[in-house]
Amino acid sequence: MCNGGKVEDAWKLFCSLNLKGVKPNVVTYTIMISGLCSKRLLQEADALFRKMKEDGPLPDSRTYNTLIKAFLRDGDKATSAELIKELRSCGFTGDASTISLVFNMLYDGRLDKSFLDMLSKTVSSSYGEE
Repeated sequence: MCNGGKVEDAWKLFCSLNLKGVKPNVVTYTIMISGLCSKRLLQEADALFRKMKEDGPLPDSRTYNTLIKAFLRDGDKATSAELIKELRSCGFTGDASTISLVFNMLYDGRLDKSFLDMLSKTVSSSYGEE
């Protein structure tokens, strides 16, 4: 449904799962988050991500990378950097498409060196370096 652009229908179905005694798994959450991101509903996607972290299941690297890419595309560098820090602290890495997006955005001027500096500080501080 999300991939077909029927995010509203997917959201209704997603919300009904708990009522039916079905607990969504990480794939289901990630697909729903991706659908919300595709509609540029980033606050809703982030809220669902936070709920996922609180209630389980824990997000995986795909979940993080989905949000990182969405926030980067939206120009929210600070949130992207914070998510990258969380991603790294959970033992995950950026996937090829996230890394490619960062490099493409650097190349065409949508990101600048200040983002890399912020990212470097964020990643370094998560490893206890300064």
